[in-house]
Amino acid sequence: MGKIVALYNNKGGVSKTTTNFNLGAYLALSGKRVLIVDCDPQCNMTELFFAARGDLDDPDFSLPGTSIYDALLPRFKGQQGDINQADIDLVEHNLYSSLFLFRGDLEFSRAETYLGTAWNQAVTENIHEKNTYIVIHNLLRSLMKSRGFDYVLCDVGPSTGAITKTIIIACDEIVIPLVPDRFCYQAVKLLGSVISEWIERHKIISQSLVPFGIEAFEGKPKLAGTILQNFKVHAGSRVKESYIKWQAKISKEISTSLCKDGLFEPKSGFDLSNPYVASIKDVAVLAPIAQLFGRAIFDIQQEHTKEASSDGRMYYGSVWEPWVSRMNDYKHEISLIAESIS
Repeated sequence: MGKIVALYNNKGGVSKTTTNFNLGAYLALSGKRVLIVDCDPQCNMTELFFAARGDLDDPDFSLPGTSIYDALLPRFKGQQGDINQADIDLVEHNLYSSLFLFRGDLEFSRAETYLGTAWNQAVTENIHEKNTYIVIHNLLRSLMKSRGFDYVLCDVGPSTGAITKTIIIACDEIVIPLVPDRFCYQAVKLLGSVISEWIERHKIISQSLVPFGIEAFEGKPKLAGTILQNFKVHAGSRVKESYIKWQAKISKEISTSLCKDGLFEPKSGFDLSNPYVASIKDVAVLAPIAQLFGRAIFDIQQEHTKEASSDGRMYYGSVWEPWVSRMNDYKHEISLIAESIS
């Protein structure tokens, strides 16, 4: 049985999309069958996924596959009770076989209104809103089961709106990327209560589905871990003191604010006293180079360094070796994230 997972933080700029793509590529290269779902109307994941194609910049190029908005629109409009997964055309990555995309859509921002209404009205006798409320959960489960995916990785924006909470409630597990700074500290203090409210609201809505013969779902994702992201180090790999202080403050909030009241729970085996399942240092120029070629950061090839050099020459020897070291370190941390959701 597969698993639906989201990397989520209500604070932006914490490398959710980059980490999600690299996690998907790592899992696919490890023999898993993976679907990435671009649930963010900004569509950054879709751009990254297709960057490996040589025809992306062609003005006549049309994105392949079914977009998430096009797939769901018949339900939003009340034209279908549910969505048949067989009608969804997924796209396989050019470089990483077994890594697929359910692509994003700028129009998906319109779903905020449809899903927001469903969250408000699904407790009433309105069958249309009840079916809209469950449609994303049912579609993701159907895709996972019918097409044999081991993991469905959802890329969501940093909002707390209807799209985000609908995706989060549909997940089995959540991993929270964090940057050791004041803003992530504040986000963690709030995030536990926000997700708990979504879970509690889902319980109420679920009770209203049963009398109408509509199957409810659990809607209680577990915390699989947190990731320390983008922290900078001094020469000699010593972490900067300011980051250490914020890391300590955030760690305390993870064990108190994030999982308080027993609603948003850690998964079995996850140690709240040691919450960071991975620590990813700032990868600097590696990230934009990897994005340029649509590759995983740990899979940059030596020839790609031409794009980073001032004279267009490939890096060799003592200049290339630090790149290899950083890529290996990054791959190790991604492997730890993969282990946390296994």
